[in-house]
Amino acid sequence: MKRLIKITALFLLVLSAGSCKKYLDLAPIANQSTASFYKSESDIDQALAGVYNSLLAFPDVNNYNLSECRSNNFYLASVDAQRDYYSINHFQVTSSLAMLETAWANDYKLIGRANQVLDVIDNITFLDSTKRKREKAEARFLRAYSYFELVKAFGAVPLIQHVVTSDEVLNYGRVGVDTVYNFITSELQAAAADLPYKYTATADKGRVTRLSALGMLGRAYMFMAGYPMNKTQYYSNAQSVFQQVLSQEGTSWTFAPAYAALFKAANDNAYHFFEVQYISGGQGFGSPIPGEVVPTDVTTQLMPYGGYYISGEPSPDLITSYEPGDVRELLTLDTLYRNKSNVTIRRSWVRKYLDSSVAATTKSSSDWPVNFPLLRSEDVMLMYAEATNEISGPNTTITGILNRIRTRAGLAGITPPTQDSMRVAIRNERRHEFAWEGIYWYDLVRTNRFLAVMNPWLQANYQKTIDQTQYIYPIPQPEMNIKPGLYYPNPGY
Repeated sequence: MKRLIKITALFLLVLSAGSCKKYLDLAPIANQSTASFYKSESDIDQALAGVYNSLLAFPDVNNYNLSECRSNNFYLASVDAQRDYYSINHFQVTSSLAMLETAWANDYKLIGRANQVLDVIDNITFLDSTKRKREKAEARFLRAYSYFELVKAFGAVPLIQHVVTSDEVLNYGRVGVDTVYNFITSELQAAAADLPYKYTATADKGRVTRLSALGMLGRAYMFMAGYPMNKTQYYSNAQSVFQQVLSQEGTSWTFAPAYAALFKAANDNAYHFFEVQYISGGQGFGSPIPGEVVPTDVTTQLMPYGGYYISGEPSPDLITSYEPGDVRELLTLDTLYRNKSNVTIRRSWVRKYLDSSVAATTKSSSDWPVNFPLLRSEDVMLMYAEATNEISGPNTTITGILNRIRTRAGLAGITPPTQDSMRVAIRNERRHEFAWEGIYWYDLVRTNRFLAVMNPWLQANYQKTIDQTQYIYPIPQPEMNIKPGLYYPNPGY
């Protein structure tokens, strides 16, 4: 699958040349209709690779800027220039923030590309009809994932399921959160039915699987059960779906023996259910993540081209929250580093994804080959435990899941006796297991803890507090300007 990223570069240039400023403005490629552009199975193969390619920008924008930088995992006292992540971290966001328009555009770019595939794929002759069904399912999954990212960040959004012209798009207003989630779950259900549990061909490694679809479906149910929808009946749906995934362990997926193994280039597509595929080589398909929050003057042995971009650091609140002996702490962050002059400097920084064994293969600070996980087996395990606890309280199965993850982290087992104590244990485990993966902020939101957790921290660090409206972001102003009155603003903005 990583190889497919390379061969689509020229195709994507052609695709971009015919698009307009707004990614909701999905006019046909160049001056051709979508139907006339796609004629063969190989055309669909390339177009689908283009949908996957759209994911390359997601971790930086969605997982880091909009999620980690929003939470008390990230601390930034001040900056010497305007920085979007500073505004996000200090809850000074307005609808004019460029990062919001970037996120919106990235999401709808993927959706537009997926729609182009889905509009024509049933009319293309495939040598193998099973492959057609699978590729259609892949496109549906990727489109659903992008809508999931949108609804988490912005709430109600336009729901566009086909290629539309610049005139037609002006008829698409925002639809309710319930409608978006119902679309997401129905698409993921349909995708799961036509996807394999795993791939045997090396060239297919990295494609979405049935595990990807079922795991993401369960995650969507968890969000529907939580804030702001609060439809707790969906905990049972999530539990059922997660059980299907967990039953495939040893057959279709493997639990990593060590936490450090999860973030190494050598183990790409070995342990996670869904990953963004990165490759080095200076062609624009590498990951920027390892260098995002590394000190700019770190030794070149770790970062040949230095760190860049985000000037903040892991918060003391996160650092002090780890239990003594938790191996995940120093595999996720550090409080010291050696600079280019070989002097030890005291500063907190994120080392997760920094794989020094492949540093020499990089061509720039944003050219790392380490994949970024968007859905891990541990996430499914802990969400299953959470859903089960919400339904019926602790039992030996979910206690076993909790302690399996703790044992790998070098911690002693625990036995939370009550539903409330199990909630706390699972939440603590999720924060430390997934720190700097873009999960924690949305965990705070869906469990309706964001005010209780963030306000004391914000008051202590930035002398401010937030209100209930801050769980989502404002609709980007450039989108509001497309057609006055088409979109309504989110409360509080």
